[in-house]
Amino acid sequence: MNNTHTTMNSKFITFLFSTILFFFPIHLVYVFIKNILYDFKILKPVKTDAMVISVGNVALGGTGKTPTTISIANFLQKRGFSVGIVSRGHGRKNESNNFLATDQHWIECGDEVVLLKNNLNPQIPVYVSQNKIFATKQLVNIGCSVVLLDDGFQHRKIHRDIDIVLIGPENHIKKNQLIYPYGILREPFRSIKRADITIMTKNNLVDNKSGIVADHELNLKIKNEILSTGENQSLQDLLKSPSNLSVCSIGDPTSFAKTLQGLNINIVRRLDYPDHWPFSSNDVKKINRAVLEEGLKNIICTEKDYVKLLEFKSMLNVDLNAIVLKHDLSKGLEDDILSRMS
Repeated sequence: MNNTHTTMNSKFITFLFSTILFFFPIHLVYVFIKNILYDFKILKPVKTDAMVISVGNVALGGTGKTPTTISIANFLQKRGFSVGIVSRGHGRKNESNNFLATDQHWIECGDEVVLLKNNLNPQIPVYVSQNKIFATKQLVNIGCSVVLLDDGFQHRKIHRDIDIVLIGPENHIKKNQLIYPYGILREPFRSIKRADITIMTKNNLVDNKSGIVADHELNLKIKNEILSTGENQSLQDLLKSPSNLSVCSIGDPTSFAKTLQGLNINIVRRLDYPDHWPFSSNDVKKINRAVLEEGLKNIICTEKDYVKLLEFKSMLNVDLNAIVLKHDLSKGLEDDILSRMS
């Protein structure tokens, strides 16, 4: 009963907040004024003792910031740099806490932090904080000379040495190049002029490009190995499954649907949730109903959602499976980053 009440309250608050923003988009004025103050150097970003690399975007989500941050961090660590990462830990229980990520539950640190820890070289520390300046200084104190900001493009308070901006498939569509709540952008698309490096991500998911040009392109690649609560071990096992349910709570659920389609995995039904959705037992009951109604054989989700749904393993009627992204950079992008660092 409490879970039902909490879920209903969350949905109502999200609806109410979106409605207020649509008719009274105060944040548009805030974005406009903030950018003017920094563009005209009335406000100046704070420098730290680290080389700061920001990985961000201009959209609300779904461009692949965290996987790209993982790729860059692992690459730089292999090249001998002492690297650390700052993450806000979006969606965690208490976002005012500041701490070094270890083995915290996703409720305490956020689903993206768990994704970072699961895919990073163990030597790379992740500091969780909304205050990127404070977090960067903490990483410097433990020996990091290079700090990556996972989702830092709009955080202009901190000086960054390299600004990397990702452009996802959704940014190709003209109607989507408007600021929220009228579109999916956090700030005007022209803001990417501030970027040092632009990367078109998930390039292989785009059917019709609209003339947007980026410095580099990254195709979405998937590992053959999957995460599963059952006997499935690889993508080939999922290809043999005749009917599956897709469950997704990322910024751009359409891109996940296109990924599954591109892999020729037969998805009979989709359940999409808001980004960073905190799945509850009531959500799992809805998932089970969908499985029962359609006679589905497997549930397929993202690696980030797998982290949250795994704790409901005993409640699920069928196996839970997650496809895992490959974290590879192009040689041109690696060289570009290194040249700017030197």
